[in-house]
Amino acid sequence: MNKLVEEFQCPGCVNGGDPCPQYKYEGGCYKRCMNHVLGTMIFPGGTIALGLPTGFCRPGFNDDGSPKDKLDVRLHAKDDTDNPPEWDRFNIAVWAMVKDGYLFVRTYAPRVNRTWVDVVEGGTLDMVPGAVNVAEFIDEMD
Repeated sequence: MNKLVEEFQCPGCVNGGDPCPQYKYEGGCYKRCMNHVLGTMIFPGGTIALGLPTGFCRPGFNDDGSPKDKLDVRLHAKDDTDNPPEWDRFNIAVWAMVKDGYLFVRTYAPRVNRTWVDVVEGGTLDMVPGAVNVAEFIDEMD
């Protein structure tokens, strides 16, 4: 299993296990487990992704108000230099934070109304100059 998937997607997943019987790896320009389902609920607020830090672990809610059970996480390994993440006016880096050698980015695609959490191994805030640095107010969040 990919190290990044194990660290950031597997914790709290309802399909879990070691090895995970539902693990379905997707590679390419980023990595993730295609069968990942959030399994940790908090009150109030719905589900969270245990492997991700505050500010990046909440998937939000569906249109009907029910909590989402999936969070689209794109994992970029340090050795994937051929396919680095790209942010531009169609994929906007909104929030970012560096923690434990990883750059976490909340990315928003306004044209298609989608959000992602990008995790970039070895990434820096210089990669996302327009993003708000969440580390400056992380203690104000629950």
